[in-house]
Amino acid sequence: MTAQDTALHEAALMNPNAFVVNELLELFDDSENLERTMKLIGEDCVWVMEPGGSEYHGHAEIRAFVDVAMSGRTHDEGHRMEVLNWFADAGYENLCVEYTHGAKLTGKMTAGIKANFKTGVSRYCITYHIQGGKIDRVHEYINSTSSWLNLVMPPALGHLHRQAQKKLARVADKGEKP
Repeated sequence: MTAQDTALHEAALMNPNAFVVNELLELFDDSENLERTMKLIGEDCVWVMEPGGSEYHGHAEIRAFVDVAMSGRTHDEGHRMEVLNWFADAGYENLCVEYTHGAKLTGKMTAGIKANFKTGVSRYCITYHIQGGKIDRVHEYINSTSSWLNLVMPPALGHLHRQAQKKLARVADKGEKP
């Protein structure tokens, strides 16, 4: 454990924002845990994905987006999320995480195409704004080390957005909670 990690763990005991930062960093090793993720999201949170600028507003839309994104991939030791660097301000209101993301695509979100992306193929930077122990803004940037992935990323994120909207509509038609 680094000195930065130790300081965060100590702060998390007294500061609700530091607790959220600690949870977010731990979630990189528990990235399939939708319920744990959603407990950190504020009701009026806005999540923006780049490239493309897809936006998700509020708890229900973000839950649909995260659920759809999670359903299209699996992870194992060679295909996982790995934090490369992170920093937060003194009050733990702003967190920036640089990470790499490898995954096994299930084909569900890729028109049946299955693929494996080793950890390190795509690089991400995600910024969180945390207020009162809840995330209220997220901006996520994706950059691949492969030029062809950079070409397909905007349409893929657009497809993900449409699928999340369809899921949200299905849930609303059934009168269920997202």
